[in-house]
Amino acid sequence: MTTLSNAMAAFRHFLRDRSGNFGLMTALLLPVSVGVAGLAMDVTKMVQIKSLLQNSVDAAALAAASAMSKGMSQDDAMKLAQSFISSQMANGLVKDNDQDASEQLAKDLNAIGTVNTTTTSSSSATYDIALTGSYTLAMNPLSQVMGWTSVTITAYGKAEAAKQVDQKALSLYLVLDRSGSMSFVTDTVDSSRSSCQNYTESNWSKYPKLAATSPCYVNKITSLKTAVAYMAQTLNAADATYTASGSPSSKLVRVGAVAYNSSAFTAQSVAWGTASANTYVQNIPTYPTGGTDARGALTIAYDALKSANTTEATAHTGAGVANFDRYIILMTDGEMTGSSSSWSSSIDSAVRTQCATIKADGIQIFSVAFMAPTRGKSLLSACASSSANYYEPTTMAGLVAAFGDIAQKATTSDTRLTN
Repeated sequence: MTTLSNAMAAFRHFLRDRSGNFGLMTALLLPVSVGVAGLAMDVTKMVQIKSLLQNSVDAAALAAASAMSKGMSQDDAMKLAQSFISSQMANGLVKDNDQDASEQLAKDLNAIGTVNTTTTSSSSATYDIALTGSYTLAMNPLSQVMGWTSVTITAYGKAEAAKQVDQKALSLYLVLDRSGSMSFVTDTVDSSRSSCQNYTESNWSKYPKLAATSPCYVNKITSLKTAVAYMAQTLNAADATYTASGSPSSKLVRVGAVAYNSSAFTAQSVAWGTASANTYVQNIPTYPTGGTDARGALTIAYDALKSANTTEATAHTGAGVANFDRYIILMTDGEMTGSSSSWSSSIDSAVRTQCATIKADGIQIFSVAFMAPTRGKSLLSACASSSANYYEPTTMAGLVAAFGDIAQKATTSDTRLTN
């Protein structure tokens, strides 16, 4: 009996004893707390990726629809869309050209699309593009304590484009910066070369004897050449009269070009089609030099297109077209310095006055401030005919997209994002 009493007393004492409760509760709740903390971090990242993926899919659908309205095949349009999504996601998620991160992104990202084409006549068609993009996010180790290893984030985008062959005729003049800063690198790696002279503002004083380094980065002028080539391709695809082997190659599109640094270079006069102007741009040196002054180049472009000069009107009338639109694309990566290295308020003011005169004559100005400083952006924003005509890309991909968009706006494409 005594033994039983002692046992019962010991049991009651155990029940009343509160020591060790904290340790017990910690052991039970710590995994949950760790998992919740990890999940909070992952949710933040999921929201960021969802927004980035949605924007990428929307833009890719719009680009694919527009490309098809310009004559691109369905297969190529889908490849373009997938490449666009990959590029946009990489810009947002991959830092410092991390090759391992880029390869992992390619594994985690997936995009599929469908196209529905409605043909209303032999000269008109509507393209409905539907894109679904998905990204598999690996959960961090803290979240994995709760048993969650990964989550798939999905975004859906749709765009519609109409193709019409009743494109208006146009005369377009490219006014392009080829100053020394256009030799500076972008953040795009040139995988076709193992090394090259990677000029930047900090090492420009070593021109032309800078030692080659690796990796090789695409510089600004090469980016511009790519952008102009894409613009030419877009214009050709929208041109119902375009024939690569024709003479002339177009009966609707006339393009001229002039490059400038502290003064204007010899220009490529306005000619039928895009080939002559594109060749002119492709022949700009890989490493241009000099300051920045757009006045002379703008004068050349304006003199060629102004209403008082009947050359363009006569050319289009001779091709059987009574009405045509006039455009100037003004591009710079800097601010107006003249032959010096410092901003010149007088040159800046003079260019603004020129732009006002050009616009008053009915010529539309598209302006592109490529990786430009604040004063360069301010000037080109003022020169643009509207906010929709102004671009300030900061990457090679952005520059190419800007020139492609300008080409689309200069033609009669009807492209819109839909729900």
